[in-house]
Amino acid sequence: MSEKLKNKIIGETVETIIDNIDEKLVDYMFEYGKYEETNDEFFNDKEEMFVQVIKELNNRIKSK
Repeated sequence: MSEKLKNKIIGETVETIIDNIDEKLVDYMFEYGKYEETNDEFFNDKEEMFVQVIKELNNRIKSK
């Protein structure tokens, strides 16, 4: 497999995973949180939690 093709596959996979994390995070914020709308507080909390989710994923991947 060419390096260009590998990079395309990796890039697409990463983008899909990021999109899925973002979508699930929003779903869970509305399901379990106190949010009724997507206001500034929501977006600030989402940004903070997204970073925490990525850190936790990194920790779990490193520990395997």
